[in-house]
Amino acid sequence: MTSNRYSPRTQIVLYGIHPVQETLKAGRRRIDEIYMTRDPAAYREVAVLLKKAGFPLTRVSEREILDVAGSPHHQGIAARVGPFPYADFSDILTRWAHRPGFLLLLDEIQDPVNLGSILRSAECFGASAVILTRDHAAQITPVVEKASAGATAHIATARVVNLVRAIEQIKEAGYWVYAANSTSVDTLYSLDLHSSIAFVLGSEGKGIRRLVKEKCDGSVSIPMAGKIGSLNVSHAATILLAEFRRRQMALGGIIPENLGS
Repeated sequence: MTSNRYSPRTQIVLYGIHPVQETLKAGRRRIDEIYMTRDPAAYREVAVLLKKAGFPLTRVSEREILDVAGSPHHQGIAARVGPFPYADFSDILTRWAHRPGFLLLLDEIQDPVNLGSILRSAECFGASAVILTRDHAAQITPVVEKASAGATAHIATARVVNLVRAIEQIKEAGYWVYAANSTSVDTLYSLDLHSSIAFVLGSEGKGIRRLVKEKCDGSVSIPMAGKIGSLNVSHAATILLAEFRRRQMALGGIIPENLGS
């Protein structure tokens, strides 16, 4: 592999088996080239996808894959890809206007590993979409995609400049919007989850901003019994998602289909 073939400053490179594999499956993103240190047959599902789609493949050494990926967590595979395909926020509201939906709104989440973990849980538990703030927050990067185990390829993820305005629009579309707040007297398990719901989760340090919290219909806490009074934001998101899905299944309701699939 020649030195001018790849420039880490000008290319987006996914790394790790799951981000590459799920991006191939989803078919929503441009893939320019895939790099592997082993024979494609070593990655059975990837090999099938590669053969079917005909993507360019380059065999590289362990040293070269490290240069390409820029991370030691490459698992012997990387892909040079186009920009991440963010969903359109207005389109999300339009498509979920007349059927049950479940949205996660992230207010300036800054840790890329937390963001990746949240997106993984959102995809696994069938969230309709995840809404990020465009400024002062982590965006979808290869680090996030690796932390999500490839879930970013499937879950619809949109960005908004003004989360307060976005909440107004979500409420106009028929959603009830609740802030996740560890001090709230109202708990997740007493909340009516029959209708379309959106939960807001705050940043790791500051939590949910005041104006954002005030725009919500209410707040909910997750009951805990230990001496530590709060959860990591990604763990809180997983509990919210799991409870919504459990409740919908128990009621025989419609499980929201994630828009990115």
